[in-house]
Amino acid sequence: MVKGYHSLSKEKYLHKPQMVSQEEIDQIYQSRLNGFSTIKTNLYPLLTDKRENQTDKYPLFFVYLPEIIKLENNLRENSNQIKELAKKLPGIAKQQFLNSLLVSEITYTNKIEGVETDRGEISTIIRDNERDRKSPSHKRLQSTIKMYQETQSEHLIKIENLKDFRNIYDTLLEGEIEENKLPNGKLFRDKLPEGEQLRIGDALHTVHVPPQTEEAINESLTSLIEFMNNDDLPPIYKSVITHFFFENTHPFLDGNGRMGRYLLSTYISHKYDHFTGFSVATAIHSRVQTYYRIFKEADQAENYAELTFFIVAMLKLLVAQQEEIVSTLSDDKEKLVQIVDNIKKRVASLTDDYDKKAIYSVLFYLAESKLFAGNKELGIRDRDIIQLNSKESGISIRRTKSAISQLEQMNWINKICSKPKQHELSI
Repeated sequence: MVKGYHSLSKEKYLHKPQMVSQEEIDQIYQSRLNGFSTIKTNLYPLLTDKRENQTDKYPLFFVYLPEIIKLENNLRENSNQIKELAKKLPGIAKQQFLNSLLVSEITYTNKIEGVETDRGEISTIIRDNERDRKSPSHKRLQSTIKMYQETQSEHLIKIENLKDFRNIYDTLLEGEIEENKLPNGKLFRDKLPEGEQLRIGDALHTVHVPPQTEEAINESLTSLIEFMNNDDLPPIYKSVITHFFFENTHPFLDGNGRMGRYLLSTYISHKYDHFTGFSVATAIHSRVQTYYRIFKEADQAENYAELTFFIVAMLKLLVAQQEEIVSTLSDDKEKLVQIVDNIKKRVASLTDDYDKKAIYSVLFYLAESKLFAGNKELGIRDRDIIQLNSKESGISIRRTKSAISQLEQMNWINKICSKPKQHELSI
């Protein structure tokens, strides 16, 4: 952050021995809000001050500080590097690495909300959905996973009216919300019974008090729709601001965090790359206390709806996660080269009695799977190898099955599952 640039809530205490007056704080706010490098939005979040008074009179804004510009450039450059690395990967490796990221994304977006999930179960559903995208959603999380998978297409979800928010919510969280926590209004939540106030936090501390009526929620989300469909801002700023404002509005009784992260994930997937998009919840979970803190600070009325610090912190989370992706992709690509060299030498040592082409092809697919799948449930299955050999290399079903049998006899591969048949590399 620029030296001397602080949140407005801290400015009062940074000029000891004399505190800055409220009038001076207001002047600093006005200079920031109306500065040449400031972006002011049409969004008015509900903020709470230290005395628990609430206001929605301040528009969300942020200042284009040098650090923000640098982080945006880093995000874009990392995304380009990730796409270049992905281009050099074989198709199976690329898809399996994406799937492994998706497993973590689903796991962590639930874990942040205290909802436990099983990685193996998620992996199995990913594979089932890949075989039949149109199958009805009967298993837990199947609809959630399917919506994330659909972000890999070129179709970007559009939110043009309030009903679109509800439609996404119903599909994304199908079967995940308890009956008593489903929306109690026409589209969103409304007043709670007996005058109870909805608050975000734990038994001892309130972090945020969102709008209490469906009418107020409708008004906030109508403004958000207008903002989301305005392309004046670079996409990363628009997506992060949307994420904050959606969570500040908190339109549902449950599932707001999961839906908010999904919206952020799918937008980044389309505007940058799928690898970064499938790492949003993973990035947040690894630094979850920072995530909670920046939300809490941005919700404070003493900060006048300034999102400069929120945007900086979110960009740092995303860029750090991108760097991990770049490192993993680079390392695994080098390991694949080494494994393939070893495979070529072993296959070359076989006599002409063996079907070397079929054997090499089976081993190559299993090598990709070993490095990039993440777990056996995501790993390539025998029937996948049979189909790929037939389609890509003209190798018949009989030849592939024979090669798999020979490799198993030589202990070059091990059977790890019988139904469906699945092997893993052991050399």
